[in-house]
Amino acid sequence: MHRKPWLFCLVLLLAFFLGCGCVLAEEGSDTFVNPTRDPNAPEYSTTTPENLYDEQIVASSFILMERESGEILRSRNADTLMYPASTTKILTALIALQFCDDLDATLVVSETANALPEDASVVPFKTGETITLRDALYGMLLRSGNEAANAVAEFVSGGINSFVALMNQTAQNIGCTSTNFVNPSGLHNEVHYTTAYDLALMMDAALDNETFRSIIASTSYTLSSTDMNPSREITNSDFHILPENDYYYRYSIGGKTGFTNEAGYCLVEAAEKNGVELIAVILYSGKYSRWPDTSRLFEYGFTKYKSITPEEIYNANPTELQLSGFDTSDENLGKVELRIEAVDPTRSVSITGPVAEVDAIAADYAAYTNITWLSEARAPVEAGQVLGVLTFYPSDEEPAKYNLIATRSVKARENAPPTLEEIQQNVETDDSLFPPFSLDWVLPPVLGVAAVVFVLFKMRHLFFHRRRKKAKIPKPRKRYFA
Repeated sequence: MHRKPWLFCLVLLLAFFLGCGCVLAEEGSDTFVNPTRDPNAPEYSTTTPENLYDEQIVASSFILMERESGEILRSRNADTLMYPASTTKILTALIALQFCDDLDATLVVSETANALPEDASVVPFKTGETITLRDALYGMLLRSGNEAANAVAEFVSGGINSFVALMNQTAQNIGCTSTNFVNPSGLHNEVHYTTAYDLALMMDAALDNETFRSIIASTSYTLSSTDMNPSREITNSDFHILPENDYYYRYSIGGKTGFTNEAGYCLVEAAEKNGVELIAVILYSGKYSRWPDTSRLFEYGFTKYKSITPEEIYNANPTELQLSGFDTSDENLGKVELRIEAVDPTRSVSITGPVAEVDAIAADYAAYTNITWLSEARAPVEAGQVLGVLTFYPSDEEPAKYNLIATRSVKARENAPPTLEEIQQNVETDDSLFPPFSLDWVLPPVLGVAAVVFVLFKMRHLFFHRRRKKAKIPKPRKRYFA
């Protein structure tokens, strides 16, 4: 019994040191109360992700959106005003990438940019340090550096206030109706707020920028050396994209973390599976629960949507062409399967949507396609020969064309009668006035004409025979004698 107080003190001391080293890349957590999952919530099963209950999500506010359609697949308090913390930096990065093409352009970290609370997350960059815009963006998105966000704002607009005005205007332009930002970093302010839905719109717009996607997908980045700092490596604060992490999620595209005491632990993340892209926003969750919150939403969403290409639909039931004039030794009796190959290999076409809709299109594939045959279905055929072109008509895109290619060679039968196409070609290419006589092509039409003449003769004979039978026998005239 006398050891219990000592053990209790040891546990408290250990908890204190663990708490002190919690979040280097985000704001401090001195008074934050970690929310927990509803103890009465059903047990979550990874084998049945479609059976997701709201009670299995800790976040006070969340949303799950499918990118292509903008459909909201799941949400809770998605239109409630919330504090976004460092997820604000998504919009800051989007504006910087829209206005600045040269990522190697240099900027100076001002004293104003570094005027931050003591517990604010920093890269750090020193006041007066000259850095590249690229390093500032990586430091802002991976390390959540607040001074980097301020420096970017000053570089783009000349001052933080003018940049904030640009942020709110941009938010309006992309459809955000419940957002008001007062700084580019996400440091807490009572009138700095947004909603889960608006953050999803910001993330959707940012994902259209390939540089943004590349940055958030980076597990780490090496900052350039300057006259004030040596080269340093920074690690992404998004656990979902770190393979060695327990919360690694293999379908993650990347995202942005955030935390303040008032905002709780936040995460805006994107994921892609089989051509379907989803966006999840988690606001005011727990330090560790935000990771399963997000992955559970993604897994749920991927069961509701699917994406398939025209090639995949075709390959499930490929066209088999029956050739005529094939050699009698052909084991498949002239049948040849056709493989499909895009005419434009640089173009990617897919059918994405709710499972039921995509399955309906796949089942009625013929209604969305048309085949133009390039030659008669007749041997000989060589493997790799293009025999036709299949055109797929998406609902809202330009038609996509695919070559139909023979998968094997088929020999022609010797002395096979010529086709009408071959006869026509021979006649057109024959320069002589009177082409050489051949029963192969003369006899059929002659016999046809003879048959017609014979039928007409018989009909004429029958007609006159019936007329004779119907003719009346003339009555003899009376004769009178005197």
